Amino acid sequence: MKDKNHIEMEDISTFPLERSLNHKDWEDVPYLELKEQELEDLLEEKLKCFLRVVRSGSPFKLGRYFYRIKDSN
Repeated sequence: MKDKNHIEMEDISTFPLERSLNHKDWEDVPYLELKEQELEDLLEEKLKCFLRVVRSGSPFKLGRYFYRIKDSN
């Protein structure tokens, strides 16, 4: 995914992702579902922030859900 200046943004598409309503109970979420339901309509700056935060391993809240990269343990 590239920004308006054609610079590559963080790529999280290859990571297993999960989401939670309460930050306690997590469920798997496919990247394509996240992209179609949440990411496509975000302003570019919020999208960049989301990708940076999630890629760093921290959760990020979009809409009703927190999203994060699934822990490998």
